[in-house]
Amino acid sequence: MPTILGLTNDAPSNATTTSPPSQDHQSSATTMGKDRLDTISKRNHHAAREIETLLWRALCDSPAAAKEYLADDCIMINPLFSGSDAPMSKDTDPSIDAVLEGGAPWTGFRFHGDPLVVEIDLMAVALVYKVTLMRSGRKGLREVVATVSSSWRQTAGADWMLCAQHVAYADNQEE
Repeated sequence: MPTILGLTNDAPSNATTTSPPSQDHQSSATTMGKDRLDTISKRNHHAAREIETLLWRALCDSPAAAKEYLADDCIMINPLFSGSDAPMSKDTDPSIDAVLEGGAPWTGFRFHGDPLVVEIDLMAVALVYKVTLMRSGRKGLREVVATVSSSWRQTAGADWMLCAQHVAYADNQEE
């Protein structure tokens, strides 16, 4: 019996096919390694890790450039850039924008394993992870280990925007 999509749920017939299935037919699902990103949840988890990486790349290149990833109502605690553990928003003094405009870039970063991701809603995710940031200076390479929690939401235009981030210094002991 045909379904609404024109597919059938009848048992396959004994008819033989005269040509092999086309090699050109590809699944519309995006792939990442061996794991197929064939569900919204899998795509959201993948996007969360990807956008978090892009945020840190921006923070390392030019902290001011990271502002494009922030939602208008973003809240943050980030002593690595502000020098304080005071909560910030675009309305506080100093504001997130002012802190990022005056922030010194980092030389690089490294996640400790894969960030853990939880889907909050169809268009919202949160991540937690540990990160090492590196900065070159006169005395050589300085490393800072921190724990991070970030929350992202997707806009109607499919852009991911940072809603909240909490960064805290961690002990320097490796897992």
